[in-house]
Amino acid sequence: MSQAYERPFRPVEIIDSTVTSFSLLSMAEQLMTEDVIDHAGRNSLSLVHGNDLTVVLIVLKAQAVLHEHTAPGPITVTALSGHLEFSTATESKPLRTGDAAVCAAHLPHSVKALEDSAFLLVIGGRCE
Repeated sequence: MSQAYERPFRPVEIIDSTVTSFSLLSMAEQLMTEDVIDHAGRNSLSLVHGNDLTVVLIVLKAQAVLHEHTAPGPITVTALSGHLEFSTATESKPLRTGDAAVCAAHLPHSVKALEDSAFLLVIGGRCE
């Protein structure tokens, strides 16, 4: 497999002239092969970072969990592969390839992989 990215990987900074693209599935496959996933059950790569937008590619091995936490802005979780469970205190949503969940800023949530999975996390908007 050719390398989809090289470490250290620096996220794209958003400026007026920023235009770029990513091979998300190739990057996710590569993340699944890095040593850290064997120990932590997860791996991630920050793709974009700016004042109003953060984009992170995350992979989870089957049964790995991102335990309950909050985000500083509203989020969107989009499943790229596998099968995830996105949960808040009041509900749980299954996410399969192509499905997305949206969550308000500061709302506690968790993500569990029911099988090896990749998803795109987008944190956007300003919160006061």
